[in-house]
Amino acid sequence: MKKFFGQLSWQIIFAAFLGIFFLRNLLMPIIADDYAYAFIWDGDGLGNLLDGIDANRLERVESFSDILYSQWQHYFTWGGRTIAHIFVQFFVWQGKIFFDVANVLVFAALVLLIFKVGTGLTLREMNKTYMAFILAGIYFCAPSPIITTVWLTGACNYLWMCTLEILFLLPFTLKYWQPKKQFLIPTSSFLIALLAGWSIEPGAVATISVASLFVIYFWWKKNLESWMKVGLLFAVIGFAFLMLSPGNIHRLELTNLYEPDDIVPPDAQFTPQMFLTNFVIGFLPIFLREAILFLPIIIYFARGKISPVVARFILTFAGASILVLLVMMFSPEFPERAGFPSTIFLLIGSLASLKEILPSVENFFRRRLKLVAVFAAIWSLSLLGCLGVEYNLHCQLQARDEFIAAHKNDDLITVKPLDIPDLSETFLGTRTWDDMTLWWGGDLEPDPKGDRDITFARYHGLKKIVVEEKVFE
Repeated sequence: MKKFFGQLSWQIIFAAFLGIFFLRNLLMPIIADDYAYAFIWDGDGLGNLLDGIDANRLERVESFSDILYSQWQHYFTWGGRTIAHIFVQFFVWQGKIFFDVANVLVFAALVLLIFKVGTGLTLREMNKTYMAFILAGIYFCAPSPIITTVWLTGACNYLWMCTLEILFLLPFTLKYWQPKKQFLIPTSSFLIALLAGWSIEPGAVATISVASLFVIYFWWKKNLESWMKVGLLFAVIGFAFLMLSPGNIHRLELTNLYEPDDIVPPDAQFTPQMFLTNFVIGFLPIFLREAILFLPIIIYFARGKISPVVARFILTFAGASILVLLVMMFSPEFPERAGFPSTIFLLIGSLASLKEILPSVENFFRRRLKLVAVFAAIWSLSLLGCLGVEYNLHCQLQARDEFIAAHKNDDLITVKPLDIPDLSETFLGTRTWDDMTLWWGGDLEPDPKGDRDITFARYHGLKKIVVEEKVFE
């Protein structure tokens, strides 16, 4: 066992994880909101994601100009996440296989960026401890990873936008770790700054807050460079585009009017009831899932040998993680997936702590290889379990497609609901599909007026389709 772990390199661990991640992407179908974004956004109607939309108004995206027009409509009638949804509409239009490949590359980029930002080291200094820590942190601590990293619409909103945010912060952190070194900052970094600010609301707030602290720090140290000020300015401009979208308000009005049960009731919004609800269903479960990432931070500060430079960095990113959750407390809707940026920022702070205590950590696990083997086995079985669940659903969807093809001309097609294998939720939770995820948006609806049913039917050229009502035991 000692020889096996000794020969295991970080490249092998990374490649194995990416291989499984790619398989999961291949098994993930076009589903749920993906169908809504396959069409030009209906800004003159109810949009594409509300029950009761008019199928006859929906037109397929067939060109780049369609995407731009669609996102113009989306910006004024639904929300400001323009950058994320340009990616969504592009990949739904071009074909899922292109997304599958690109998503693996973006995931790999995020992992390497987390390492670079959190440690300031070169890739030559990467080791299997760092790699396993980052991958395990994302897999076990990120909320709803099946939604935030694998599903097309979700990945473009969370995985891709977080990658942009961390990429924007990279030169700030490299300068922080190596203040005397001169870095060549390309002009394209200002575009990245704009896109990072125009990403997703809670992550953008945390990103700009961290960048602002870096600017203040470098000013204090009399080491502030022009690219830092310009980069922060572009990020703020992008954030203004994100937050000042008229669609943000219009969407809340439409949702309150047509689907009030999907969010905090209109009369309870921005009241103690809303904050309590958001704390219970959003803040608390995300914080508890991430809590293990505070362990390296606690160990580092408990040792007593504290570097002010390292301590400031850790507290900055740990604070940004909490800020993400606090920002979402003021939202009428706080789904767990919104906490994904929180996990990424906390993971960076935790990784910085791990770097400082690395010899002790590696020595601890070197003497307890059986514990390492047990954890590796649990992790491997969990990943295989996710593959098994997703392959099972892939087969169910294939059978559903065959049934639909045989009844394509029916006035109303009724299909069976997707079924999660027994014990999946007990052992895997939301790392893969679960009943609640399918019920809230992953599967079709029992009501033919549901937006998922309407967009699915329009996409496949059907008259009407519903799913049988599922009985939860």
